Amino acid sequence: MSLRSVLGNAVGYALLGFACLSVAFAGYWVVRSVLTGATAGRVMFVMSGLGAALITGFSGYFVRKAVAGQVMPSEFDVSVAYRGGP
Repeated sequence: MSLRSVLGNAVGYALLGFACLSVAFAGYWVVRSVLTGATAGRVMFVMSGLGAALITGFSGYFVRKAVAGQVMPSEFDVSVAYRGGP
């Protein structure tokens, strides 16, 4: 494996791991809010945790796909899909 591949996979997995931790963080504050009542700060923690999970989850997925070479290039000819034929 090349250095680019190893580093890309490490960064991708780190982002995915952070996304999992963000979901756990948000889940903790949801449970705490259910048990003791919601406050503005707890709602902010939940929304921040879920937002961080969404962003880092998609980023980690994209980084891993880009390293594997499975991302569509920007110069891809999409007009092929609209050509008629038998």
